[in-house]
Amino acid sequence: MLTPAARIFVALLLIFAAAIATYFSVNIIAAFAIILVGLVGWGYFKEGTVILAAQQYKSQKYEAANTLLKSIKNPKWLNKQRKPYYYLILGNIALQQLDYTTAQLHLGKAATMGLKANDLGTTLMHLANISLRNQHKTKGLYWIAEADKLPLTEKYKSILKNIKLELDKL
Repeated sequence: MLTPAARIFVALLLIFAAAIATYFSVNIIAAFAIILVGLVGWGYFKEGTVILAAQQYKSQKYEAANTLLKSIKNPKWLNKQRKPYYYLILGNIALQQLDYTTAQLHLGKAATMGLKANDLGTTLMHLANISLRNQHKTKGLYWIAEADKLPLTEKYKSILKNIKLELDKL
């Protein structure tokens, strides 16, 4: 849950501690510090700043969330639990900016990567709504069919029913 700059600072601090421990011949502390540097590096590539971006998104600070997500250089290296949420937040930010093409791309990736049921339901609802906007009836009906397989609340079921009625009119 650190920004890249904070990770670099912590890693440098740990390397400095390892150097001092080595100078005073306290090799166990030096080895422990080097292991912690490895963990900080692992976290940089596998965890990224997705949690921080989610917190910013929840606070409706979309530009800050987008900046944090863009600081992840290789999203393909994120672990399986973080990667779908990386794309989900990017897709939701694109929706907020009314960029439906980008939103559809990112939300589609998120939907196929293993979101939790509630998040998957809202993602499929957004994808069906984007398909309705773009007048893609088959895509929209596909997303609704996928959403129907999930345990959704009555509110989501009602929204999906309305989208389906609108898609049937196309």
